Amino acid sequence: HDVVVFTTDALDATSRARPVFEVVDGVEIHRFRNVNNSLAWNRIFLPLGFGRHIERELRKVDVVHLHEFRSYQNFVALPHLQRLGIPYVLTAQGGMPRIMGRLALKGMYDRFIGQRILRHACRLHALNELEQQQFIGLGVEPERIAILPNGVDLDEYRELPATNGFRERYGIPSSARIVLFLARVNKIKGVDFLVAGFNEVRKTLSDAVLVIVGPDDGYLIEVKRQIQQLGLDGRVRFTGYLAGAEKLEAYQSASVYVLPSAYEMFAITLLESLACGTPIIATDRCGLADFVLHNDLGSIVTYGDVPGLRDEIVGILQAPGAAQARARAGREYVLANFGWEKIVEKWVELYQNCAASTC
Repeated sequence: HDVVVFTTDALDATSRARPVFEVVDGVEIHRFRNVNNSLAWNRIFLPLGFGRHIERELRKVDVVHLHEFRSYQNFVALPHLQRLGIPYVLTAQGGMPRIMGRLALKGMYDRFIGQRILRHACRLHALNELEQQQFIGLGVEPERIAILPNGVDLDEYRELPATNGFRERYGIPSSARIVLFLARVNKIKGVDFLVAGFNEVRKTLSDAVLVIVGPDDGYLIEVKRQIQQLGLDGRVRFTGYLAGAEKLEAYQSASVYVLPSAYEMFAITLLESLACGTPIIATDRCGLADFVLHNDLGSIVTYGDVPGLRDEIVGILQAPGAAQARARAGREYVLANFGWEKIVEKWVELYQNCAASTC
């Protein structure tokens, strides 16, 4: 199969992704320059020349995969897709609920553009049953919805790297018990909730250290202000974005991984943590919460319940045996069920069905 990716050059608040074109593992990647970095940083992507380019390129394709429910790119692509009769799949990336600001603008988009995108899509991709119900709530017929989870690259997790250097790099004592946050530093990720919970944890366990891993997504200043106000400066480490072996070292070095999100559709980081054999805590706002409970893979707390979060973290740090046993079982479960090889086969079948259909 030939795969071509059209995206923007958005990277962070001050930098742009390079190069504008490259081939990675046989996949063509075209990056279009955003009009303004600040707008892109605030998730308003306006790529120059995007419309002209896809008008030519779409004539060569059999099926298109749109990502994000609300985007300028989808708005531009939709009339071309309809005119050329090209089937498309939409992955909403958990973005259908109208939350976290711009509610009026989102409502207008949904009414005049979003409903058209949903109505004419060959298939709507849901990550789980929660997202399936969101599609149905917007009038999508259940038979047009395909549920396919995200996966992990099993090769990364079969032979895990040594963790000797992680603590040394970030000045963490060998005796410290690490509470790990690994996600974008964004308000919706609930990092302020975790900091509040950790403030209670350290009153019981003075050797606990909170490690925050991830890029700033507009909320880092607020988090640092909260940490300073609570007097936690010496108990918190920031690493910035980590990938590859460094990310795996972070998971393995942690006593527990906490995903405190106010809203989360899937949370691949929970699977990554389990694949490293590290216990997990997530909130009831996570789309994987029922899955975690049903399979006894970790702990679920009510979002905003600081005492409840404190109790779960302290319980794992003080008596880690049961949590570690669940995490070891979780590692085997993830490696057996969430490898990309199995999931990709289902994606290929979905694309082939769309390309051969008249939808």
